[in-house]
Amino acid sequence: MTFRTRLTLIVALAVAVAVAGASAITYVLVRGELRDRVDDALRERVGSVRLRVVTDQDGDPFLDLPPAPFGGAEGITQLVTSAGEAIQSPEASVVLPVSERARLTAAGKRGSFFADATVAGAHLRVYTLPVDRPGLALQIARPLDEVDAALERIRRLLVLIAAAGIALAAGLGLVVSRAVLAPVQRLTRAAEDVTETRDLSRRIDGDGSDELSRLA
Repeated sequence: MTFRTRLTLIVALAVAVAVAGASAITYVLVRGELRDRVDDALRERVGSVRLRVVTDQDGDPFLDLPPAPFGGAEGITQLVTSAGEAIQSPEASVVLPVSERARLTAAGKRGSFFADATVAGAHLRVYTLPVDRPGLALQIARPLDEVDAALERIRRLLVLIAAAGIALAAGLGLVVSRAVLAPVQRLTRAAEDVTETRDLSRRIDGDGSDELSRLA
């Protein structure tokens, strides 16, 4: 491998590392922003739902859910008991998995938290929090399909940008290496010519003031 090739690869590698780092940081920031919006929407939904945690004639809790405001996504809502039982509204068709952490929240031993869950192949964001009734916690979930789709598009875009940046860096590295090594190439050609002709009076033209040009 020639020195020019090594120099070109070093430049391309340095740019590749910088582009990859910037892409990773961009992805993490965008991902956090999109998921924070989902978390905020779940928090806003809590107020209307918590007021509807009521009991029937037998004293058993159930959910009387209002529609989401402004036609927003209602998601999935259920109660969790400290025994790990899920309690839903009569219209519910999907049951969220009850984790040990959710059961401890219902028992008053843990605070509220966000977590991801997969139900029937759907990726969900789940918010679990205690309610003003002993032994109960509320779980509210929303699908993350829109967020996941947006992140997938961003990943593809960043990969394309990174590939273009690396290709551009390789081209620029080749141009830079040619300019930097021009005096060395002139010196090499002169040395080869002296070796062949034994003419020690051969001079090398130098048109720069840097170290390599002075060497030539």
